Amino acid sequence: MGLILDLGAPKAEELQPAEENNEISTFKSAMAGLGSGLFKIPEGFISTGAMFYDLFNDTNKAAEVEKYFAEINPFDEMAEATAAGRITELIVNIGVPGGFAAKAASSIARAGIVASQSGRLVNLGTKAGKEAIEVIGKKAATKVAPQLTKTGKALTFGSGALGAGVAEGIFVADTEEAGTFGDLVGGFTELDRGLEGTDYDPGRELLNRLKFGTEGALFAGALGGAGVAIKKLRNTDNAGKVVNGRFNKWLDKWVSQPFRARGKQTKEAFQQERKLVGAEASDQNVTETLVRELDGQISKLFPFFKRAIGDKTVDAQRKQLLKKMNQVLLSSEKNANKLDPIIETTTDATGELIEKVRFGAMNTKAMNEFTEQLAKLGAKANDIEAIKLNLGVMRSGWGDLFSSMGRRLDADGAKEFRTLFGDKVTTWLDSTYDVFKNRKSKIGELYAPTAQVMESAKASFKQLYRDNVGKELSDAAAQQEVLKVYNSAKLEQGFKLNSKSDPYFQVPDFFLGKSAADDALRVNDSRLAEMTGVQKQVIEDLFGKGNDAFQTILNGTNKLSGIVRRNEYFDNLLNTSNELRAAGKTPTFANSRDEAAKLFGGVEGVDWKAITPVQATKAGIKGIEPLDPFLDYKQTLKPLKGERKPLLRGEVDMELPIHNPLQTKYALAGTVDSIVKPIDEMAAGKSLTSQIYQNLILYPKATSQMAKTILSPFTHARNFVSAGAFAMANGIIPFSDPQAVKQAFNALQVAGPGTRKSNEFYQKLLRLGVVNSQVQLGDLQNLLRDVNFGGVTGKLASADNLASYGLNRLLKGLSKVKKFSEDAYTAEDDFWKIFSFLGESKRLKNAYRSAGLQLGQEFTDMAGNTVRLTDDLIEEQAADIIRNNIPNYAYVSEFVKGLRKFPLGNFVSFPAEIMRTSTNIVSRSLDEIFYETTINGKLVKPFRNIGLKRLGGMAFTTAAVPAGIASGMSALYNVTQDERAAMRRFVADWSKNSTLIPIRDKETGKLKYVDFSHANAYDTITRPIQTILNRVQAGETDKNGLMDDFIMGMIESTKELGSPFVSESIWTQALMDVAPVLGRNGRTPEGYKVWSNQDPIGTKVSKAVGHLIQSQAPLNWKQLQRIGLSMKPTDDKGRLDDRGRQYELSNELMGIIGARAIEIEPEKSMIYKTADYLRGARESKALFSTVALRGGEVTPTALVDAYINANRALFSNQKELLKDVQAATTLKGDMKKIGSYVSGKIGRKNYGAIQREMYVPYVPSKNVFRKSREITRDIQEVDPTYRDPLRDILPLIANIRRQLFRYDLNDMFPEIENPLNLTLGSEILNTVQTPLINLGFLGENNIIKPPMTIDPVTGLTSSEEVLLDPMEKMYRKNQRKPNKPV
Repeated sequence: MGLILDLGAPKAEELQPAEENNEISTFKSAMAGLGSGLFKIPEGFISTGAMFYDLFNDTNKAAEVEKYFAEINPFDEMAEATAAGRITELIVNIGVPGGFAAKAASSIARAGIVASQSGRLVNLGTKAGKEAIEVIGKKAATKVAPQLTKTGKALTFGSGALGAGVAEGIFVADTEEAGTFGDLVGGFTELDRGLEGTDYDPGRELLNRLKFGTEGALFAGALGGAGVAIKKLRNTDNAGKVVNGRFNKWLDKWVSQPFRARGKQTKEAFQQERKLVGAEASDQNVTETLVRELDGQISKLFPFFKRAIGDKTVDAQRKQLLKKMNQVLLSSEKNANKLDPIIETTTDATGELIEKVRFGAMNTKAMNEFTEQLAKLGAKANDIEAIKLNLGVMRSGWGDLFSSMGRRLDADGAKEFRTLFGDKVTTWLDSTYDVFKNRKSKIGELYAPTAQVMESAKASFKQLYRDNVGKELSDAAAQQEVLKVYNSAKLEQGFKLNSKSDPYFQVPDFFLGKSAADDALRVNDSRLAEMTGVQKQVIEDLFGKGNDAFQTILNGTNKLSGIVRRNEYFDNLLNTSNELRAAGKTPTFANSRDEAAKLFGGVEGVDWKAITPVQATKAGIKGIEPLDPFLDYKQTLKPLKGERKPLLRGEVDMELPIHNPLQTKYALAGTVDSIVKPIDEMAAGKSLTSQIYQNLILYPKATSQMAKTILSPFTHARNFVSAGAFAMANGIIPFSDPQAVKQAFNALQVAGPGTRKSNEFYQKLLRLGVVNSQVQLGDLQNLLRDVNFGGVTGKLASADNLASYGLNRLLKGLSKVKKFSEDAYTAEDDFWKIFSFLGESKRLKNAYRSAGLQLGQEFTDMAGNTVRLTDDLIEEQAADIIRNNIPNYAYVSEFVKGLRKFPLGNFVSFPAEIMRTSTNIVSRSLDEIFYETTINGKLVKPFRNIGLKRLGGMAFTTAAVPAGIASGMSALYNVTQDERAAMRRFVADWSKNSTLIPIRDKETGKLKYVDFSHANAYDTITRPIQTILNRVQAGETDKNGLMDDFIMGMIESTKELGSPFVSESIWTQALMDVAPVLGRNGRTPEGYKVWSNQDPIGTKVSKAVGHLIQSQAPLNWKQLQRIGLSMKPTDDKGRLDDRGRQYELSNELMGIIGARAIEIEPEKSMIYKTADYLRGARESKALFSTVALRGGEVTPTALVDAYINANRALFSNQKELLKDVQAATTLKGDMKKIGSYVSGKIGRKNYGAIQREMYVPYVPSKNVFRKSREITRDIQEVDPTYRDPLRDILPLIANIRRQLFRYDLNDMFPEIENPLNLTLGSEILNTVQTPLINLGFLGENNIIKPPMTIDPVTGLTSSEEVLLDPMEKMYRKNQRKPNKPV
């Protein structure tokens, strides 16, 4: 290669002819494939006719046809240049005529069946059919409303598949070039290609076409059948009915449900569940925003440094201030320590009476004391007013939420509400205890009392025991009693008017002042409100009672939001169901058992069931709790629109008060299961095995993923850059709208200049389900939740509780860092979702305006529903696009989410979402292109341009960008196709099927590459395509056609597609690397050594621990280390790493966005390639030795089969090594160094033969012969007639070896028939009583030939070549020299 320009490309005058960049790009070749494929259609048709002519006239017209089309087809050469072109050409060649033929054949068959009026084929028993018969008669009805029976449908479908097969057999241009699946696996569709040089045989060619067409018909039938089944299943499920048929039920249960976001739910129920989550998230964001502002205002009063170091005085002042704020927050004008709510009965927009709650003014005295404290600490007047305003806003927000609760109450419920609410609300909002943090009801698992609190509680318990019982309580016994109290703590669920809101628990009698010694340790139920004095203080300290206004705001609002939004969820579910009923569709809920059977079909209890088993007794209603754990029987509701109070028949017939709108409904089993589910779903088991698995596998898996993502600054950069592809794939150019960029940035919820300015807009986006759904973060957060990161993983049962003392405590201090990193990771994803939402909204508005549609005007939407155009509708449509076209954790199926608990895969939800959203983008694009609606009396396609842009954006992002960059850089650096293919042989395994961007070093001329897949968000779908192309390209030298390589590529591509789900996780891989048992014992999957076998045991342990720590290391420490080395002076030896490598600063900085160039080093790579070869050679030879030496009787036939199999495997192994050597030569590796190393490992003769592309067959070692003789002697002690099968077959394997010797490694391994499978071969062995060494051998045509003469190359007979060792061979050759007797 000539000198390199500064730009990096070689000068034109220095290019040699072979290096001129005249290669055809993949994109051009694929486009040419489209055109060439169309040319191939008439070529195939005319060639088929020519072959029939040749068959009867002994001519070769087919060759003339082929030559003619070769001359007129301008695309053929360009299409054949790449695998993509050849695949495209074949798809067009057989797909176009096959598709037309299938459709035509199906239509003809259907018309014939309908015309026959056969009752066996046409079903007029449907409702539509019967109505048609009554009106126009049976004959006419078969034409107007024909419904085919299963048999009729099967005949129609089979006709279509047959038509496709016939068309493929006729129109394919070259069956042998295309190939069949039978070429790969054998069978009746395997093509007969004849021997090389065989004359043209039209009969053979026509038979091949028949085979090709037969296989085409079978494939068309299989693919079409699968498509019909899935379509039918999808339509049935969307209709809200039971899936019928065994196969459809199996498909729904094991294929559809596990992989769809809504699982078993109906679409409508899932949508309402997402609205529930969005509403709760919006409420939480409102609360967090307010607390953040308050916290900022309070924090300004205390020096930052003192707060940072935890100054005790500052902490005490802050704690006291927040306690006083809490008092003010929960005060009223009349009472400084209690809210006095004002409940007003008013009317809503529909005129119905509703209860409205507000809390009025805060207590003047308490407020004055609070403002004085603020002033003393230096608060400014405007800050004090801002704090007072925020407290007022919070109270107003609580009033709105409680009003939502009261709005649904009927007269009786409203009466109870007004009577009991005032006494309830203060204690309910103020029930903040650390013991209940992050739990909906029972004892919290993320809080453990401090050692100081525990010691204080124990001392108090001991003192109370001494005072009340008169005895001493041991320290261990005191701790046990404290833990009993702690572990029994509970808090009410929901907002129940007739119950108290303080904690209840069990305490020993002595704690309550009882003195009977025998009963002192007996426990009784008690409540905190019932206690006073020291007992109350002990329990409050033990439970972590919060008197902090921030905790009250956060905890109270979250509890209240959960109840209110869940009530709205129930209402929305039923309202949506009634809307479906009104529109003539299947509703989600049935009103009775009989109606459910009619609506849903199927079997009660299996396919559908009651929402909850409500029972009416004389004592009242029972059984609603499973539906709603928050249920309060004092709160009775008004019926929703279109509903009435249900009548329930039981011991007594009674009109039921409504406590929950769904309480007497029926629904599909999946819908019921999704609604009636525990509020607290415990992610982790409590068994010892479970805790070990968490601490050894799940916990390190979570922390390693956290270290490599949210705690990695460079990953944040790549996350933001790669996520821009989501907008581009939907046809929205990143950063194209400056106003949208600003709006998106201002709405982000991460600390930073310019962010958190559009909080209300962000809260709207939360309600719409657009934001806060980052997929990798969702996986990580759930995994951390599974192991309760940052706290105790179980109750404080005893000191031997593994979880309490597990690894998680070590990382508790990372919580704040983790929170900021999570916010940043979410913001990077949110930015593009908000930007895309704004872009979609703008496009939709413009499209409707251009179509002549005005706000308020009705039209038919894409789903076929009549809707009214409003701003809310546009926002919902834009949000729906974002939810379905951009990865969203809320839409990941429960099955895929559950994979996080296995030691496999890293962030498995992301590739699953890429597959879902990619499909949705294409589907949405096509729907938009073909969507028609009538506006102002005119039929228009309002979204056609949007659909074209979206489809173009998807193609550009997933295909044009990766291929274009790779082709452009190849042209710039003059990298040939051979070099690109060679490069793939020396990249890491995970990059072999990546999109590789080649770069040539301007000084050395050697190649580097950038793995574009690291920065390509859509690599999950492009990688399988690249895998197929690589496989087809690699198999172009064989003569078995394209199809077998394509199918093998498809198989390999499924492996790539499934790799994210089944590959080892970061931690599991590191653990397997160092595990001596069931692991790799000090080796990585790539073959790198973690330790040397000669290392002392202490060194091995040290290196193993270091290897595990590396998997947990955050901050991209390896990349930071390389950047540090690259910044040192060029003459500084410190630039070198421990392997003597230097790094360039510019290249390492490009690694921040995933564009770091990696040098290809064939010399180092061949070390691992050689190790792979030696391992493969051993395994190949073992295919023979394990059969020969297994210790029992072995037949000669089995041994010959084993010998052929061993050579087949060894041939493949040597072929791979040859490709590696050739690739190293192409890449201008140091072949002298490579040759010296490889030949030293595999032997000079073997290396020399492989270099000359000649196969070196397997020869069993003398040790194999010796052991075979020993086994034979052992068997002969029992069976004297048994002979050594290895010696018997020597002539046969010697003949096989001779024919394989120096066989061209570039060819396919030849088909070798075992001669002993023929009668002739068996008879030879049976008639010879001595070893067949001198008998001769069976030739390649299985004909007995004369004994073999001396091989002129080796100077030995075949038997001698096998049996003699090197010294014996030399002696025999010397004997055969002239004048030496043989």
